Order: sequence, then C-alpha cells, then structure tokens
Amino acid sequence: MAETGRPSSDSGAMGEPMMKAMVFGAAAGLALAVAASDPAQAQFAPYPYPVIIVPPPPAQNYVMPKPAPKPAKPSTSAPPPEAPAPEGQCRYQGQTRVCE
Repeated sequence: MAETGRPSSDSGAMGEPMMKAMVFGAAAGLALAVAASDPAQAQFAPYPYPVIIVPPPPAQNYVMPKPAPKPAKPSTSAPPPEAPAPEGQCRYQGQTRVCE
C-alpha cells in the first residue's frame, strides 16, 4: 500500500499522534491533581505563623515534703495615730465623705 501515498499501518506512524495526546492528557491530569491538593496543604502550612515551643514545667519532687512557711513576725512599730474626727456632721455622697 505504499503506492497509494499513505503510510502503511505496520510502521506505527498512525499511533504516534494518539500517543502524544495520551501523554499530554496524563501530564494535564497529574498537574490538576497536584494543583487540587495545594489548598488542602496550605491550611496546615506553618509559614504565616511562627512555631511556638513551650517548655514543660519544672519537675516536682513528691518524695520530700515542702518545708512549712516561716510565721510572720509581728510589727514592733507603734500604730499610726488616728486622724481626729472632724467637728460637725459627716455624710457620704457616693464614695466621697463630706463633712460640714
């Protein structure tokens, strides 16, 4: 059939355009699959916020009891003298004391 000007079916030339289309379709499908997974991965990306590492609290020793706190010493200074009561009548206006 080489006399008619057509390529023979045995050479595989007819399948070459079909193979290019399949490769192009597979590449496009792979690109879509990768692009579709980007928004799902972007919500877990750490780039907008810094990574915060919190150290654990110090270890506690439950074997040894804590020492009892020392009692507070009573003050030896004299208490301040109280202000003399103003003469007249006093009343409160809200939280303010008003004496007349």
